[in-house]
Amino acid sequence: MRINSSHLKLLIPFASIIFIVSCQNNQTKTNLLTKNWKFKNSVSNHWYQAIIPGSIHTDLYTNNLIPDPFTGNNEKSLQWIDTCDWVYQTSFNKPQGLKKGDHFELIFEGLDTYADIYLNDSLLFSANNMFIPWIRKIEFEKLKEENKLTLVFKSTLKEEQKKCRTMPYELPGGSRVFTRKAAYQYGWDWAPTYISGGIWQNVKLHYWNSATIRTIETKIETLDSEKALISLKVEIESDIDFNAAIKLECQNQKFKKSFNNISIIKGTQSYKLQFEIEKPKLWWVHNLGEPFLYSIGISLQSLNKQIDKKDFRFGIRTIELVRQKDDSGETFYVELNGVPVFMKGANYVPQSSFPGAVKDSDYRRIISDAKASNMNMLRVWGGGIYEKDIFYNLCDSLGIMVWQDFMFANAMYPGDSSFIENVKSEANYQVKRLSSHPSLAVWCGNNETDEAWHNWGWSGNYSKKDSTIIWNDYEQLFHSILPEIVQSISPEISYTSSSPIFGRGNPRSSCEGDNHYWYVWHDGYDFDLYNKVTGRFMSEFGFQSFPSIKTIEQFDTLARKTIDSEIMFAHQKHPKGNSIIKQYMANYYPVPEDFEEFIYISQLLQAEGIRTGILAQRRSKPFCMGSLYWQLNDCWPAISWSGIDYSGQWKALHYFASEDFKNILISPIIKDDTLVVYVVSDSLSSIKAELHLKLMDFKGIITENWNLNFTMNSSSSQMVFKTAVAEILKDYSKSNHLLYLKLICDGKILATRTFYFVRPKDLNLEKPDFDYQVNNINKGYEIIITSKDLVKNCYLELPIEGFFTDNYFDVIPGIEKRVEFISNCTKEDIGEKIKFTSLNTIEVGKKE
Repeated sequence: MRINSSHLKLLIPFASIIFIVSCQNNQTKTNLLTKNWKFKNSVSNHWYQAIIPGSIHTDLYTNNLIPDPFTGNNEKSLQWIDTCDWVYQTSFNKPQGLKKGDHFELIFEGLDTYADIYLNDSLLFSANNMFIPWIRKIEFEKLKEENKLTLVFKSTLKEEQKKCRTMPYELPGGSRVFTRKAAYQYGWDWAPTYISGGIWQNVKLHYWNSATIRTIETKIETLDSEKALISLKVEIESDIDFNAAIKLECQNQKFKKSFNNISIIKGTQSYKLQFEIEKPKLWWVHNLGEPFLYSIGISLQSLNKQIDKKDFRFGIRTIELVRQKDDSGETFYVELNGVPVFMKGANYVPQSSFPGAVKDSDYRRIISDAKASNMNMLRVWGGGIYEKDIFYNLCDSLGIMVWQDFMFANAMYPGDSSFIENVKSEANYQVKRLSSHPSLAVWCGNNETDEAWHNWGWSGNYSKKDSTIIWNDYEQLFHSILPEIVQSISPEISYTSSSPIFGRGNPRSSCEGDNHYWYVWHDGYDFDLYNKVTGRFMSEFGFQSFPSIKTIEQFDTLARKTIDSEIMFAHQKHPKGNSIIKQYMANYYPVPEDFEEFIYISQLLQAEGIRTGILAQRRSKPFCMGSLYWQLNDCWPAISWSGIDYSGQWKALHYFASEDFKNILISPIIKDDTLVVYVVSDSLSSIKAELHLKLMDFKGIITENWNLNFTMNSSSSQMVFKTAVAEILKDYSKSNHLLYLKLICDGKILATRTFYFVRPKDLNLEKPDFDYQVNNINKGYEIIITSKDLVKNCYLELPIEGFFTDNYFDVIPGIEKRVEFISNCTKEDIGEKIKFTSLNTIEVGKKE
């Protein structure tokens, strides 16, 4: 990489007087103010220790003042917390060396939500938005040697009731629509009602003199294989006009340092720098290439002394959401670096009901888990939060794209000037903050609000006059304000007004825009319906399951557990959830009476159902170009649609997704009594391949063979085999035979797939005769399983900290299955404690 000073352009406002700044004592420093906080109820005199960042609920629990909010059915008894006002307080010393003329700022990165902030008992400001930082300059004269900082958090519920009384009607969504706060905290069909509040992000002390760098935005102006022209928009605040230099240095690509004399103007100004990168390395999603990031240090200097410095990373790529009319309707796909990319992933929700308690390690785990299952996109759902910087940084570095909703979900919103100005501040801040992340692919106005207004009967609940006002407010926000902000700050990122664009029942939903497909689950339709409707981009579809027994034991400590217990219902937020699971289970699987077996089958049911959808959507490529199931994770231990439960345990769904989201996929399906085999490739290269098909019984006896050679086209879905089921099976039983498919290139196995001709409950399974051995490997152990019989959905368990790289898999007779267990345990622990569960044992148990 080389920076070319001849291409460095600085766009600077006119300055009539330029000063030379003495930089001997110049400094810009930022210190965390997260220690030594205390809190109390506003009507109490008793203080308790607080943990910042955090929340009222987590602080109460840490001090043993309430039971665990996530245990048992404690949720009901803890609703009083949200009706109270809470006070947080700390103190800090005046920074050493701070003198008159220096700038001192208090930075609150996240306050939830209505709060009055006092310094030394004088009101500084009042906060009313969870989604923006609050920065306040403190005059030197108002600082004492020791300073008391007090925050009074007012009950969100009571503040909202005041606003409700000003409206002539109640808006869909209730009182929460007035508050710029995470909607899921009010309760959802997978989340508890913990409205909560508090200091949910860091508090910082920031002090500087002369000047400070506020923000840095990057933009790719032009790009080809030879060079990239990059613009940096650097926002600098200064208290004086002076001559300065900006130094750019790339830390992972060598190039000469570049100093450029510029004129810094008093006040807050933006300075545009342009530079070229030769032979640019592009940023890709991880399944198509390297998500390369350039690491840049930028420093503001005067007289060869550093005034301020910031480090940042950026990626070079082009991105577009392509929506073009075609014979079927209108396309809806993401084009990265000129390449249409099939998006594979899930909807992401906040990792806790109390987002301030989520640790950096939690973010690293969940994003790594997404990559490990071959996902290349996560949708940040609009009822949660704009995630912390670490989330987007991890997506950048791991090559996962982000569909970003604005934080509006399943509600209509007021259109008064104070609300709109609040939202504008929020949107301007968030779009600017996220604009330079190469992982950002789409901005979306809201979740399901358009659909709800037109299809859920909302509009019919109001008079014609009121209905017109409410819809006009909607159009003002989502069709005007938000897209204009995105266009002005980040024009390269596409905006779509609502997800989905066309709701359920609208015929355009299957051929235009993105699709939320809930005929399966909500309407009780069979999983096979996924094969008939794929849409252009499936941004939501899902099915529930129970979490792992390890997770259940964290919230249900009763010795005898049942799925219909009071505690289980407290952690099942869909009113018909358990009955729907039972209904579908009876259609596909045996319905066990044993609690742990029911959990196991519920996870298989979910995984097989969503697998049906994923495979159908991928086979439909390029008509369909996205498969994002609902949902990746949980905010508390619950029976939900997640593929990873609250304690981080992978459900069967996440293991299945890791197979079904691979770049190369074999997908057989029976259509009109004919077996059709598709090979789907997301690879950017075409290859010569061989497909081997073996019909075998559950003892491994091969009864039929088919082999064929073909060219597997790049980025395609192609039918490669088609034969009547009757010709394949002949006189063999559907219930005793499987089809084993294997895709090979140059002797290397690219993909495998096991296909059954009947539903799992109709398989004639026997108690398996299998064996296993355990071998040491670098990070743990390898478990090698062999069997003389088919082992259907083998599930491995160990009461030891660790992770199985595969699970819920089929063991085909005569074919070794190798699984790694990543752990620090001993080999003896595995041999003594490993537990095997399979569909065979449940089926055989029922027969006996």
